[in-house]
Amino acid sequence: MRSLGAYALAAAVLVGAGALALASLLGAGARLAVVSAAVVAYVVQVVAFGSLVWLRSRGSGFFVAWGGGMLLRFAVVLVAAYVSTRVPGLPPVPLLLSLVGFLFVLLLLEPVFFRMGKHSR
Repeated sequence: MRSLGAYALAAAVLVGAGALALASLLGAGARLAVVSAAVVAYVVQVVAFGSLVWLRSRGSGFFVAWGGGMLLRFAVVLVAAYVSTRVPGLPPVPLLLSLVGFLFVLLLLEPVFFRMGKHSR
């Protein structure tokens, strides 16, 4: 479980820095979209990575957790696309691009911390 805490901290720093950098370049509406996407991506990724770590520690279900995490990410993007077209003042393009970008970067970060947890047993 040490890898989950390290992942959550690294993800928070990475997403926070990315959201601040993007928000400084955009207008108010797009800023809200980027920050919202950052929060959603962070929560989704920590939950998905936590399920991988937890199931690996139990000795089963790695591919179920991995597939479930991918379905969760896909569903979140679809729900965000639907919500962003219904909420006035929340521009869909910055929201979806930043959400997918944050999810992708954090997904690429997972193997580093997953291996870290494997070696700490």
